[in-house]
Amino acid sequence: MSDEPQEKRKNRKRKKSFLKNARKYAKRGHFGRGSQIDEDTYQYFLRVMETFKQEALDEEEKAILVEQVLQQTIDKELDFACNQVGCRVLETVLPFAQDSALEKFMEELGNDMRPLCSDRFAGFVLQALVAISAKKSLDSSTDPDKRLYYRKFLQKVSNFLSNNMEDFVWDGIGNHILRTCLCSLVQIPDEKKEQKKRPNIKDVKGEDVKKEEVVVPEDYRAIVKQIGERLIVWPQFEEMCHSELTAGLFQVLLKALKKADSKLMKSYLQKLLTEIFLKNQSGEEAKLPQGFLSSSMLVLLETALQVAEKKMFNQMCEQLFTGRMLQLASLRSTNFAVQKVIAQCSNKTQFDPLFDELADHFLEIIEKDNPAVLLAVCEACKRLSTKQGTFVRNMMKSLNCLEPEDRQQHFILCMCRLAPYDPKSPKAGLLKEKLSLQGTLMLQLMLEFNKPIALVNSLLNMDAQVLKELFSHSMGSHIVDSYTKSAFIGERSREKLVWKMKDTYQELAVSKYGSRAFEAIWNVANIKGKLQIMQELLHKEQLWCNSQFGKIIASKVNLALFKRNKETWKSAIEVKPEEA
Repeated sequence: MSDEPQEKRKNRKRKKSFLKNARKYAKRGHFGRGSQIDEDTYQYFLRVMETFKQEALDEEEKAILVEQVLQQTIDKELDFACNQVGCRVLETVLPFAQDSALEKFMEELGNDMRPLCSDRFAGFVLQALVAISAKKSLDSSTDPDKRLYYRKFLQKVSNFLSNNMEDFVWDGIGNHILRTCLCSLVQIPDEKKEQKKRPNIKDVKGEDVKKEEVVVPEDYRAIVKQIGERLIVWPQFEEMCHSELTAGLFQVLLKALKKADSKLMKSYLQKLLTEIFLKNQSGEEAKLPQGFLSSSMLVLLETALQVAEKKMFNQMCEQLFTGRMLQLASLRSTNFAVQKVIAQCSNKTQFDPLFDELADHFLEIIEKDNPAVLLAVCEACKRLSTKQGTFVRNMMKSLNCLEPEDRQQHFILCMCRLAPYDPKSPKAGLLKEKLSLQGTLMLQLMLEFNKPIALVNSLLNMDAQVLKELFSHSMGSHIVDSYTKSAFIGERSREKLVWKMKDTYQELAVSKYGSRAFEAIWNVANIKGKLQIMQELLHKEQLWCNSQFGKIIASKVNLALFKRNKETWKSAIEVKPEEA
């Protein structure tokens, strides 16, 4: 794989922050695009933004600052909303504003919404007001009269956009305000905030966080249904699917309809499948259907898979993916759709046929540089408790670690590198090596399979110094967590690791990531293992226990007490009972 894209990313200039640009333009006498504001107000707004960004304000300080800002906007609400810096400040402070201030803004911006729904600055303020009004209208702690006011404002904006969709669906600002209305009416998470959230290993392992469901009022559902019924009969329906702007609106609409009207959502999915996704522009069977041929269509397809009920999901799998899995998994543009369909499989009947199409082609997928597909497959194997042995065996085969049998001891390292076994590959120097994120994540998942014996043997047959380097790596350190916490790895196998790592504990303790591995091993060691580790740590302890991470480890294992009185240390420390 070429290093050119990576070099370009390294050399790419970092985008200047909004505040830096705003100060630069102020020196030139430009006080924000859009409507004009005076220099003093402009500089004041910049200080407010910086305060919110950098300082940890308590509730009282925040309330005072918000009140001061909103005092500056009295009778100038529209001017500030239509200014580049003014709209940023209003977006920041309005969620904390008092009801009286919010009502004033809603009144001013609600008088003539048509120009504001296309204004590149006021549109953001209008979106903020829509989101706030929805939240407060559904909050039982809000005064009933105020709740009614917020409810009416939300309905007013939503109905205005619904009745004038021809004007705003194709407009960048109006389109996003309409999306905000849909999200707010049925309380689905803001898509921008969701995209900014970084996934962690819990997400990868499929451990979903349960969120409290909000009861959506019937009149809110009715507005969403009205918008959906109008768009589904538009003559430009197919054209909308080809545009990123309008396809994005359809994505939000599908999620909203899932909560508001599942029957209408099914009509959308059926129409999308039969009239849009399956359409073959050239008429040739060998080519991929239209649903896979553009980025706008692909993201719409991914959302459709996400919201589809079981019967519809099965239909989409059969007609779009069956017989094409390898081709789709090998392409840069379509492998995300493969990941999505695998992630959405809820039972073995759905997943197993898709797995079988990919099972003998893992190496091809790796060589196409799409390992995230295999990570999705691995996660599904764990989540659905199926095909686990086949997955491990096929990964070994793909990485040239299956036969002869003694080559299986190299499987852990090959997975970390996600590269076939090569006898010339160096075993040392892992700390300086860039390991595969997907490979190490798959290892963590496979260690939690029902029968991880092949991986356990591979790990325990590795040289202790190589393991030390692996466990001290930012990615490799997490492998220890899965090994020590897996319900399918026995106490004896854990103890073997404790003794395997003998003479490496001081080096692990002084490393940022190695100290994490040390702690994971320490937590599963029995009293004999802990005593062995403590004797090792005690030898020339000054070489390690004064380091940044060594101090933490010394504190956690209570090294000071161990040095004073071993018997007291033994009685004080919490240990698991030894196996008989």
